[in-house]
Amino acid sequence: MVQPIYLDHCSTTPIDPSVLESMLPFLRESFGNPGTPHQVVGGVVQRAVREAREKSAELINCRPNELIWTSGATESNNLAILGFAAKVTPEKRHIITQVTEHSAVLEPCRQLEANGWRVTYLSVDKVGRISIDELRSSITDDTSMVSIMWGNNEIGTLQPIKEIAELCASRDIIFHCDAAQAAGKVPIDVDHIAVSMLTFSAHKFYGPKGVGALYVRDLNKRPLIAPRVFGGGQENGFRPGTLNVAGIAGMGVACAHASKNISHWEEHTSRLRDRLESKLEAELENIAINGDRNNRLPHIANIAFYGSDNEGLLTMLPEVVASTGSACHVADFEPSHVLTALGKGREVGECSIRFGFGKDNTAEQVSAVVELIRAAVSSVRSVT
Repeated sequence: MVQPIYLDHCSTTPIDPSVLESMLPFLRESFGNPGTPHQVVGGVVQRAVREAREKSAELINCRPNELIWTSGATESNNLAILGFAAKVTPEKRHIITQVTEHSAVLEPCRQLEANGWRVTYLSVDKVGRISIDELRSSITDDTSMVSIMWGNNEIGTLQPIKEIAELCASRDIIFHCDAAQAAGKVPIDVDHIAVSMLTFSAHKFYGPKGVGALYVRDLNKRPLIAPRVFGGGQENGFRPGTLNVAGIAGMGVACAHASKNISHWEEHTSRLRDRLESKLEAELENIAINGDRNNRLPHIANIAFYGSDNEGLLTMLPEVVASTGSACHVADFEPSHVLTALGKGREVGECSIRFGFGKDNTAEQVSAVVELIRAAVSSVRSVT
């Protein structure tokens, strides 16, 4: 079977062969539980977990003991928000987020609302950025946390993370950042940008699914969160349960590759993204780029093809793997909440497609995709 051209790297990335190779020993001979005291059985996997923690810490320039292993970004976001909320006193039960966050942040915030918290959802401008002035004016004496993503998973728009971090630090407010779509794609240095907690996930940068991490600043000195799962005591009690050693080993290698290649990958994917957009704009009328073209993640293009519908277009493009929005809403037929928040009408959400580029995509693939899209859009428009 001929493989389709994969342009859905926002949803997940193919696991790198070297990452897979690093995982196999822990699925075969080195299968021990890291809690086992025997040096041959438990010691081998303990060292692997320690090395992976060090490599993962290097990706965001934090200390290894500031990382908590999780099953991925969704769990990390829930642990950060709900785990922090569990420690907050009643007079500080106000959290600020924004309307275009991923559901893994919005849903925990709604859970807090249902339990008496006050949640402020910041608006965004027409390209998807929040206003620092609106954030500043939303902070009150009872504000304890701000949760704003690094870069949007549907349109790629980058938020002013450094300014947000500085504002939060000046008001002694905890700043959580969902960086699942940004980690491994753009440089992140938590020593330079003072986020309090940060989420990232291995399968977004050529690692395995089912493993991620939550960074918590000064975790051993100032535990900001309480556990949401109990029993076992692993990860210093913050996230108990037997560790996914193979996945953790794979994440460590994936982080090491990202640390080494991030500049090249950023340049490569942004060049392919720009090539796709410019060629489509030259070939087709009545299309528009959603998001901020000057301030965005390098690998994401979100394009509206007016006079067509995205589900129909994707059906006519079996040779291309792309998406209509977040992969976490595959059963949700409502228009994208991100595009709606940008002030786009329902018709824009229904004709927009997200393309996500990866390190192995080529210029030849982009040229082929442009021709396929041009034919599909022309066909759909001729009917409608």
